[in-house]
Amino acid sequence: MKYLDKALFIYDELSQHLIETLKNNDYGTEIIAVEKSKFLSDPLEYLSIAQHLLLCGEMQLISQLLEFAYTHSANGQQCTLAFLPLPEQNLLRRSYQLSNKLEDNVEVALRDEMKAINLLECNGKIVHFKAVIGKIPLLKAWHSDASVAAFLQNIFLGVKQFFTLSLDKLTIETEKNRQIKTVASGFFIVNQNRGSHLSRVLHHESSMRSDSLSLMILSPFSVVEYILFLVSLIFHFKKENTLPHAVSNIKSKQISIDVEALLNKESSKMPEVILDEQNHATFPLHFKIIKQAVKINAPEQFWELNPVSVTEKEVIRTDNLPDEKERGKYFKAHLPFFSVASEERFKDLFLQLRIDANINSLYIVLTLLSTLLASLGLFANSAAIVIGAMLLAPLMSPIISFSMGLLRGDENLLISSVIKIALGVSLVMLASTLLTLLLPQVDLSNEIKSRIHPNLIDLGVAVISGIAAAYTKAHKELLNSIAGVAIAVALVPPLAVAGIGIGRGELYVFEGAFLLFVTNLIGITLSTVLTFQFLGFSNTVKSKKSLGIIIIILMLLSYPLYRSYIDSLQRYQLIKSVQSEEVLINKKKILIENAVIEYQNNMKIINMTIVLKKALNEEELQTLKHKIEQRFASQYQIRISMKFIL
Repeated sequence: MKYLDKALFIYDELSQHLIETLKNNDYGTEIIAVEKSKFLSDPLEYLSIAQHLLLCGEMQLISQLLEFAYTHSANGQQCTLAFLPLPEQNLLRRSYQLSNKLEDNVEVALRDEMKAINLLECNGKIVHFKAVIGKIPLLKAWHSDASVAAFLQNIFLGVKQFFTLSLDKLTIETEKNRQIKTVASGFFIVNQNRGSHLSRVLHHESSMRSDSLSLMILSPFSVVEYILFLVSLIFHFKKENTLPHAVSNIKSKQISIDVEALLNKESSKMPEVILDEQNHATFPLHFKIIKQAVKINAPEQFWELNPVSVTEKEVIRTDNLPDEKERGKYFKAHLPFFSVASEERFKDLFLQLRIDANINSLYIVLTLLSTLLASLGLFANSAAIVIGAMLLAPLMSPIISFSMGLLRGDENLLISSVIKIALGVSLVMLASTLLTLLLPQVDLSNEIKSRIHPNLIDLGVAVISGIAAAYTKAHKELLNSIAGVAIAVALVPPLAVAGIGIGRGELYVFEGAFLLFVTNLIGITLSTVLTFQFLGFSNTVKSKKSLGIIIIILMLLSYPLYRSYIDSLQRYQLIKSVQSEEVLINKKKILIENAVIEYQNNMKIINMTIVLKKALNEEELQTLKHKIEQRFASQYQIRISMKFIL
């Protein structure tokens, strides 16, 4: 490896402690240390001694000398650079793939093998690291050398910006005169960024030796979409060769940006332009690449990540930008919290929901068939038959229509869907009641018993099912999944069990099953309303009074559901505590093999199986009964089955 004979070390107060270390280098290079002000007062005198500059100090000095080297080289004179980052200058180190160790960076800096790099220029100013236009909340903290305190301050300011996020009308023009009129919250160009996490997520692979610059455009349709964009940066939730929904990309040798219309015409406040976190520029902005602007020393990894790239082709990836028709819709005071769905999605979904809210013969037939099938499956204790009934049941569709009616305040949709739901509930209850009267001798099966004690878990299932139902309904490609949603929430079986309770004259069966149905209905409705709002079908809930009533009902339901959940938890813990327990009576070992709590005729019954070797006499049976009763509350009726080991 060949090293330089001489080099100039330009230092300031932060880097003067390195003078002796550099002078005593192991590569035979003579280091002439020059204080920054002396060098800048007469640079040509010092460049006559040596043309290679070692830069170390505050970033303002490094940027100043970088621009000087470019200007000097442009005039046909030799001036090359090498960077020695301070410990806190992580951005400089990452940009040039430098080491954490000073000795490694010194070895690279003194090599006699400089290569040219391109530079980014904005309105005549060199941009060393990045240019930021407008608002890009939280990204400022992503690509900087800020201290922990400054980083946290940037996070705080970024979160505050969410509440003032807006889109400005701008015009973008490329070198080949391709013009894009759009709205955006912000733009950024990150130079020297190849190989970073941000570049990998955004495919922002702009080489320092590429003749094109890469402009990233942030144009989220809502605050939520911007948050999802940030999440995609952190977790890389994105397919290959695709951009996040809020981002577009333009690559060209030159790009101009001008403000077409101001958001606040009274104050005429222009979007902010920041170059390298300190230099400001004004509109119109003109960015261009300066080819082979300056020669530098850098490690092999830097040159591998920054290959020479020459292309005449421009890249325009603007699918995620609002089109000409949509620009006016997003040009307003502040971005909505939720996205606004496109007109096409509005029309398709509303047409389908209005059809779903109308009563027809198919709805009546499927409701009756699903009810009869569910009732017979419940009596036969067959989960497979009950699932088949769930697939037939058409009750989910009018509930989704009802939810959209609440969200949009559409009275016609509300009334028609309520009538359809009421008719469906009445048909299910009537059919299951009549079938029960025809089959009075059938006992309550486990399938029936499992639906008469709803708790908070059932409410959670209903809420998640409502979210899934709204999401699948809003996306045509997912409509095949609606069957799975119907199975998950199961609307008809609880109503069928309620009808069975009426037919048998057992009020507790009716109460428990109907509570489960109401839980499903309220949970689905509320979560569907919020999901449709999240998907952009309305920024606000128009029928607030009706939704308020639903929320009140949900709060009222929560108490019995909570009580039921606590009761089931206590029963589980109680049964768990006695299973596999050994009881000793008159030296006879008795093993409690199994214990199950069931409900029958509104009575709590404990069915217990015990294992023993010898039969118990009357006195021993009474002793066993007394011991078991001590473990359980008096409201339980205890039934014991015995197994003998011979």
